[in-house]
Amino acid sequence: METEFVPRGMQECIPDYRDIHQVEVPAYTDIEHHTWAQLYANQQRVLPGRACSEFMEGLAQVEFPSEKIPALAQISDRIKANTGWTLTRVDGLVPNYEFFKLLSERIFPSTDFIRRPDEIEYTPSPDMFHDLLGHAPLLLNPRFCAFFEDFGKAGVAAFENPAVNPAARDWLPRIYWFTVEYGLIQNLDGLRIYGAGILSSPKEVLYSLSDGPKKLPFDLDEIANKTYDIWHMQEELFVIESFDQLEDSFYAWAHNHGLLADRRSENRS
Repeated sequence: METEFVPRGMQECIPDYRDIHQVEVPAYTDIEHHTWAQLYANQQRVLPGRACSEFMEGLAQVEFPSEKIPALAQISDRIKANTGWTLTRVDGLVPNYEFFKLLSERIFPSTDFIRRPDEIEYTPSPDMFHDLLGHAPLLLNPRFCAFFEDFGKAGVAAFENPAVNPAARDWLPRIYWFTVEYGLIQNLDGLRIYGAGILSSPKEVLYSLSDGPKKLPFDLDEIANKTYDIWHMQEELFVIESFDQLEDSFYAWAHNHGLLADRRSENRS
């Protein structure tokens, strides 16, 4: 991951491409299990009525343990049974190309370490609580997964297709930030959260739906050119009407920029 997508000074890593069931589960300490339990309890208090219905449905299906850190393989199996996606273990932040490649193959990279107790409120370096609680529930939603796979394919094209505008390598991380990490959605019951960066932080959950941040209509051209700051709560958030809109508008935008093939030609092949 590059520039804005990766906090400066944080180490990038190559994913562990072994089957997740072959990866040794760390020997977590009691303190680490307690940190998970505290984080999970915090989010259980704030997510109902604020997280989108699709996320809450996925959260119920994942069935995270509340008192101890789950094994990645356990969560991966539950995701795979629903949408065919799997998890792969990583030590930290994944370089952009490798990240996009994983998504294009319906694989999501997750760390297996938990943040320190003094980072309960927020950690700029994603830990497994962010990766699992924030991302895993929507990996059980077929519509979101369709968008996510398209996003990965578009990212691969940004690196592999010489005809693509090189600026796409900057556009896509910004789109990821304002959708996958910090997106809002208009559910039938009102404005709700689907972004993992918000959903895994109690302060972000409450602030995102307050009068503090501006709520902007979803516009991929605007998003692709908007910079962001990872060190502070977000002051501008974009709102989608549905995951259908997210998938369809991203496909149209990516196709227009030569990042995705015409679906009609794919269907004929």
